[in-house]
Amino acid sequence: MVSVLNTANRTDDRSSELFGVVLKDKIGGLLYDEIVGGVKIVPTWLFGSPVLRTGGNGLAGWLRAEGSVEGLLQKGASGIIANLYGGLQTGGASWAAVYVPANEIPTPDFNSAQWTYRLAAAQAFGHNIVIWAHDPEDLGNRVEITQAPSGVTLAKADGWNSHTLNTDTVQFFYNGEGVSGSGLTAGAGNQYKWSQFQSDVVFSKWKIYRISIEDGWYSTGTFGESWLAELILNGEVIRLQPGPGETMGREVKSFFKATAGNSTADVTLVTPGTGRRIKVLSINMITASATASDFECYFSVADAMPAAKVIAIRNLDTDAVAEHFVNFGEDGPEGLVDEIVSMRTSVDISTNGIFTIVYREI
Repeated sequence: MVSVLNTANRTDDRSSELFGVVLKDKIGGLLYDEIVGGVKIVPTWLFGSPVLRTGGNGLAGWLRAEGSVEGLLQKGASGIIANLYGGLQTGGASWAAVYVPANEIPTPDFNSAQWTYRLAAAQAFGHNIVIWAHDPEDLGNRVEITQAPSGVTLAKADGWNSHTLNTDTVQFFYNGEGVSGSGLTAGAGNQYKWSQFQSDVVFSKWKIYRISIEDGWYSTGTFGESWLAELILNGEVIRLQPGPGETMGREVKSFFKATAGNSTADVTLVTPGTGRRIKVLSINMITASATASDFECYFSVADAMPAAKVIAIRNLDTDAVAEHFVNFGEDGPEGLVDEIVSMRTSVDISTNGIFTIVYREI
């Protein structure tokens, strides 16, 4: 089908007709509150691609849902879920979150949200929603409207939990800058219904630029593993997957271990977290021995390296080649779920070998 853009009767505000729907060519995109010819203008997008953010001791990564004791395959449309780890909670500043950009949605127009998440163990807070809004006339005026994460309406049990936002439940507080004239008071001690923000004399005119689902922000203890599997905002399914500049798995880690005792014995180099795989980005092997020996790095536990599990192998000694480095990058070999990386040498060199691995958990 061929579409035709009609510009014959373009007006001063540069309106044009496309497929019989009036669009606005204005800087900043289409506006929700414009009515043209009795039609309410709706932007071409409401929510952008989600991204991961962390603070303090928090960690986050995109994870391929695998079969494991956590049952991570049970939820989610894409087979990719967000692994959030709040970590050691020090001073309420350690957290992990999924940020979803929002295209200037007026607060009265945001009316529904649903999400499912799994906690590896019961904790003080559940995964809560935070709604970020600002004054469209002055972006210096902004607020974060936070669902109380310890509230009785938010599940915090070990295992799968789900939540459907009730806009008429008292559970939100706000903090921000440049708020003047609101009938609502800032601070965690002052909680309101979301519907009260939607009708407030100030916030009813503000627009949402971000929505986040968060884990952490507590004052003590440690928040363990958790997974956000599904998120629906205003009826739109948010596809959870790595965005531009993001990769599958957590942050890059490195670890080294020296050989010890009888170096021909199989030794664990690194172990993935429960339900994860190791993706090897690089491996470096060094000898300080004049005795020639094969340095072997591989997946699985075995006293002899399985041919199908090889990561790297090289014969090293100080009289010939003393060091071997392999850089795989993001295309490196991956182990099975929960499979360790092992190291050994074919001839005993005691404490004279070093293995260094750089990897991600995916």
